[in-house]
Amino acid sequence: MEGEQPLLGKRILNTRGKKQAAEFSMKITAAGGTPIEIPLLTFEKPKNTTIIKNTISNLKSYDWLIFTSKNGVDSFFDFYNQVVEEAGMNLPLPKIAVVGTKTEKALLTKGYKPELVPEEFIAEGLFKSLTPFVKKGARFLLARGNLARSYLVDELIRHGAEATDLVVYETVGDSREKERLVTLLKDKQIDIITFTSPSTVKQFYKMVEQLEWQLWTKNVIFACIGPETEKCAKQLHIPIHICPANYTIDHLLTEIVDYLKAQEGEK
Repeated sequence: MEGEQPLLGKRILNTRGKKQAAEFSMKITAAGGTPIEIPLLTFEKPKNTTIIKNTISNLKSYDWLIFTSKNGVDSFFDFYNQVVEEAGMNLPLPKIAVVGTKTEKALLTKGYKPELVPEEFIAEGLFKSLTPFVKKGARFLLARGNLARSYLVDELIRHGAEATDLVVYETVGDSREKERLVTLLKDKQIDIITFTSPSTVKQFYKMVEQLEWQLWTKNVIFACIGPETEKCAKQLHIPIHICPANYTIDHLLTEIVDYLKAQEGEK
């Protein structure tokens, strides 16, 4: 990022879950901005964990293991380590494919390297990269959240492969800071609102839909990661001003800086 503090004076709403928010806030602060953390989501373990443990015990029957988020990696390995400990033996993993650099980084910290990382960090990009391996009888295990899109599973099955959709964590809306969010919006204390998933968009809308949020955010910049998040926002009539071509928080911040510079240039 050019300039020492390109976000100086800007108050940026960080809507990520509590554990995920810290890194983004740190980057905002480093660029001179003021992060305002209001987690719109929280992540929980599924109530029924038997099916997860049974599936992990059967890993050898799968050709590929797919992760589409850091949460998926962390949650899967929590269960995997339990199963390994209970079994008293190591369980070899199949080939691994991941979506995005953050997911890849999370996997590397667990001591595993993915066979495949698509160029485009969305499900469509991953399926395109997997196409040479998708054939009749090939078995894919997707370890992900309860709100994940069905696209990957649908396409794998449509092309003759077998796909198991294993929910290893549940995404739940977090309304605990609704009052604070409403006050900040009403008092015009937020300059930029960021969304990092369709779930954050939906939860934001749920918290403000009965209020005059459009009036309060008339001069607010809305920024999001990825086309699915943007699509979700547009369906709810939330205007998106910034959506980077690369779906990472680093690129999101760079795009925010570029957008602000362009605005300054127009004055």
